[in-house]
Amino acid sequence: MHLYLQADVGQAVVDTLKAWGFWSAIIATMFVIFLGWFLTKRGTFKKDWEAVLIKIVMVVGLPCLAFDGFMADTTVEQVKTQAAILLVGFLFYIILGIVAKYFYIKYDQDVRDTLAMCTVFASTTFFGIPVVTALFGAGKAALPANIFNIPYRVFLYSLGFIVMSKPVAGQLAPVGQTTVETVVDVKMDPAGYAQVKAEMRAKKMATVKANLKQIFVNPILIATIIGFIFWVTQLIPGIAVVPDQNAIGSGKFFSPLRLDNSFPPLFKITKTLEGVCTPLAWLAIGMTLAKGKIREAMQDKKVWYGMMMKVILAPVVGLVLAVIFAVIGKQTGAWKLDSIGLAIIVIMLAAPPASVIVAYSIGYNKQPMLTSNLTLVSTLFSIISLPLWVIITTAIGATSLFTY
Repeated sequence: MHLYLQADVGQAVVDTLKAWGFWSAIIATMFVIFLGWFLTKRGTFKKDWEAVLIKIVMVVGLPCLAFDGFMADTTVEQVKTQAAILLVGFLFYIILGIVAKYFYIKYDQDVRDTLAMCTVFASTTFFGIPVVTALFGAGKAALPANIFNIPYRVFLYSLGFIVMSKPVAGQLAPVGQTTVETVVDVKMDPAGYAQVKAEMRAKKMATVKANLKQIFVNPILIATIIGFIFWVTQLIPGIAVVPDQNAIGSGKFFSPLRLDNSFPPLFKITKTLEGVCTPLAWLAIGMTLAKGKIREAMQDKKVWYGMMMKVILAPVVGLVLAVIFAVIGKQTGAWKLDSIGLAIIVIMLAAPPASVIVAYSIGYNKQPMLTSNLTLVSTLFSIISLPLWVIITTAIGATSLFTY
């Protein structure tokens, strides 16, 4: 079976390299990140502004972007495509979550755990989504990017927390989290034993509730779920009863839940707010680079090894899974995985480590310096490798596996 025609692949790469849209997105990404770095180094931007920019993007911009991505027509085939992307995401985090630690088996447990979680969890939300929306447009990229992020959030706040909060033998608890072990003889003081056991159970439940809250009470995930429901319900027969409000007389009818048509002012608000994502995220990335000490970070061999695993291995695993799913879909007709879905999966997985993993590392005193240095170096090389991954996914996406 011929999976592709060489001419098609070569022509697709040439067309991509000749397209101003591709270079405009790459140059804009690098320039705005450099601008954030330069203005921070110069003192125009204060270093503590980074947290404010990140908060605006995460709480305002990205939820609007996630919701707006679902304000589009749908078909059964499109739903199947998004289901395939969702399954690729779940399989990626299950597989790499199990095997990643073996790539660092020669290191101590705390280093192994930290590097493994940095490899598994990329900054898909804050780094990945702004990049793919700039490359492919919010209309094409927002929906699959947010679908792919659902398993990411589930595993980040469960597996990521469990591994990063796991105590390391011989290590003191971090300041502010020191615990006092109470030894109680169950025979001499059964009431005291019961009280201690109840307290331990309560602490464990509090931790579980906090992590469940992080997973589900999240504005981006909430917007994704609501948007997905609105998007899928368009398949209900007879639900398209609202005339086209944007093109009067077009003869088209839409679902009442298509708020871009039912209530255009609300859609205009969310559309405007989603525009803050990309520039603010890129400025914040530049500020992050300005705060770090790149020269010192690059002197650690563990950082270089972890960076290669993060920027090269993780996206390769995602690429292989996407190809496998494309083959299955092509052979069975169960779903279609297109070139944009492939590119989104790979590019998002090539992002630097997730900021939540960095926060866990600092909060539980689990190699915080290593995590910070790895994030710094990975951010730099994620930016540099971005054109390469676009070219690779363009070439593979031009094969018959991803064209219909």
